[in-house]
Amino acid sequence: MREDSRERKLSDILPDENEKSARAIRKVVKIGCVVNALLMALKLSAGYFGHSDALVADGFHSLNDLAADILMLVFVGISYRSADSRYAYGYGKFETFSSFLISAFLVVVGCHIAWEAVESIVEYCHGEELPQPDIWTVVVVLLAMTCKEGLFRFYTYTGRKAHSKALVANAWHHRSDAFASIATLIGVTFSHFFGVGFRILDPIASLVLSLFILIPAVRLFRPAFGELMERSLPADDVELARKTALDVKGVKALTYIRTRRIGHHLVFDLGIRVDPSLNVAEGETVARKVEEALKETFCPHIVVSVTLHS
Repeated sequence: MREDSRERKLSDILPDENEKSARAIRKVVKIGCVVNALLMALKLSAGYFGHSDALVADGFHSLNDLAADILMLVFVGISYRSADSRYAYGYGKFETFSSFLISAFLVVVGCHIAWEAVESIVEYCHGEELPQPDIWTVVVVLLAMTCKEGLFRFYTYTGRKAHSKALVANAWHHRSDAFASIATLIGVTFSHFFGVGFRILDPIASLVLSLFILIPAVRLFRPAFGELMERSLPADDVELARKTALDVKGVKALTYIRTRRIGHHLVFDLGIRVDPSLNVAEGETVARKVEEALKETFCPHIVVSVTLHS
């Protein structure tokens, strides 16, 4: 029997649902942009005029989250576009690229904050007296923690509903910001209330904050880089796809199976061996059943390319 190939384009996979998800993500990210912009301005001004390095560092953390949200707004509309003649597999890699840029920016910001914190700690150890943070810096930190935790829950809920890993990843930026603000709160509180000897806690809090930035950055960078390099899906998913295809009636064997991820879509490229006595139409029916089985096993957001061999 002749070798034949069938490919499901992204434009055939729930275009209305894709557009609905994109609108929901854009709405969430716009709200996040406004909140992060306000928090950034509040933290930076309060930290600068209130003599708190930790709060200034926290402000840069919010600046990072604002930049991440802006990247999301720019790329999410592109990543949900349907496939066309230029991009047969769709535009999902734009979402991956945005995640890559966000993680790289996080690394730069985290390293800068750590460097500034170490400089302040060295100056303190050399006998320099650090300034006392003002009392209202504590109030700003408490307000910021409440807002960031709310954004985390909002982003996570929408991201999971829209099957957007970039939005869920961005949600963890808000959670890490809320956690990091705990260190900021400790730093400014002790520095304000407990005298000169405790003011070292403010730059120490900045150093801790840099870790809250760098650790999620590395965790986000690795999968984004792997996806850009066409890394295969986890071994368990590959084995499940293999088993699912072999369980379809009419499939005698798999000649190959290749997997990857394109943004919010999973891609399966399989070669299946069927009975040589089947005609082309019958072989096409088997291939269609393989596609349907994979979509049912994983999710509707997949792209399947099946090559038939006799």
